[in-house]
Amino acid sequence: MRERTSSEQIPAIATYRGASFAGVSIVVITAIADIVLMAVFFRLSYLEASEYSGMPAKVWKLTDAVFVASTLYLMVASGGYSHKQIGNPVSQISRLLFNSSAVALLEWLALWAADLTEDFWWPFEAPLNTVAWGILLMCGVRVALYKALVVGASRGVIARTVAIIGAGEPGSRLIKALERRKEPWVHLIGVFDDRSGREPELPLGTGRLGSVDDLVAYSRRNRVDEILIALPWGAETRLLDILSRVRSVPANIRLAPDVIGHHFLDRGFGRLGGVPVFDVYSKPISGWGALLKRIEDLVFGGLALLLASPLMVLCAIAIKLDSRGPVLFRQNRYGYNNTLIGVYKFRSMYHEARDANCDTQTTRRDPRITRVGAVLRRTSLDELPQLFNVLSGDMSLVGPRPHATNTKAAGRLFEEVVCEYAARHKVKPGITGWAQVRGWRGETDTEEKILRRVECDLYYMENWSVFFDVEILFRTIMAVAGKNVY
Repeated sequence: MRERTSSEQIPAIATYRGASFAGVSIVVITAIADIVLMAVFFRLSYLEASEYSGMPAKVWKLTDAVFVASTLYLMVASGGYSHKQIGNPVSQISRLLFNSSAVALLEWLALWAADLTEDFWWPFEAPLNTVAWGILLMCGVRVALYKALVVGASRGVIARTVAIIGAGEPGSRLIKALERRKEPWVHLIGVFDDRSGREPELPLGTGRLGSVDDLVAYSRRNRVDEILIALPWGAETRLLDILSRVRSVPANIRLAPDVIGHHFLDRGFGRLGGVPVFDVYSKPISGWGALLKRIEDLVFGGLALLLASPLMVLCAIAIKLDSRGPVLFRQNRYGYNNTLIGVYKFRSMYHEARDANCDTQTTRRDPRITRVGAVLRRTSLDELPQLFNVLSGDMSLVGPRPHATNTKAAGRLFEEVVCEYAARHKVKPGITGWAQVRGWRGETDTEEKILRRVECDLYYMENWSVFFDVEILFRTIMAVAGKNVY
């Protein structure tokens, strides 16, 4: 019996024949659902406005029309319908709520300035009341679509099929990177390489599936959405040969990162003086972004301080009644550009046990913590005075949490554990941050905890936007207390 050739073995490969449901299709479905919901609720509100006559009816209808059009436009302008938002329903919902709330507030202020608010029984019977239900249903649509995506991906209905060319070490690193991302709709077909015997450790439990020509033949019978070429960038001749052979395949063809590129997976190419350059580090939150963030801190920080003032007074009284000493505690922490700043907190420890430099980290059932202090720390109310730091410009509402000068992880200073630690000081520290809402908060009794915290902080800096801040604030409100808080 003759030995079967590689091309003859290809039909035996476990093919992936699930229906392709591209990300753009989900975006279109989301957009259409939004338009339909807003149209339905605008119609209901229009009928409700008909109970009025004259100017009030016209104001009601015009207000709702502007609200619907402005909200949908802001969702488009803010990237709410972008492909990358598909897998993040929290980000989508926070954008939707932020945009609609901003439009509603501006419209109410306009009506108040025009002395038209007295025509309606605010807030029970007024413009925006009915269409607001449409916003809530739009949030529900996003949650339902995300769950459908996850279920569809697990059943093989929705996927982006990916083939890798290169069974050497670069291919192994690429597979591990894809595995770490854990996106359920990314389905790895397998690895192809002209050179036999190149079989890395694959999560699918398979070896080299064939040559590059076998991949081309495979793509004629099966769907291939992405081809990733995992070869050293220095192998110019081999790369060009492979590219010429797969260029006819109807798939996205991309070069995977080389050895150094794996350290900068979220980076791409830019231009300087017309010359293409690879972006390694960028100055985070600069220019107009820095101005927007400062406005965000002043507006939201001032509003939060105004709303929290009665609660802060109660906290201060409770602290005074519970133990001797000042109400506030000022601790030196590292801030922007590694400079020391004085961070304010409600005092949660006995005054004589205060630790200005955090020589000893707070632990569960720490005897230094007062009864009231335990409640404040568990509910994160001890952080409220940091709103003064935000308004003074030392801190932001959202950013990497500032650490005390002598804070340690497993007995070692943070900068000794993580070489990139100082990079988190390229932006102002925040009251809350991406690391906190992802669960990396509280005591850093292991090196793993500070590693993951810094990893989240760097991700935040590289992906900052006003809407990312809104998402983090939204998540913070939902998880203000947690198991790692004490």
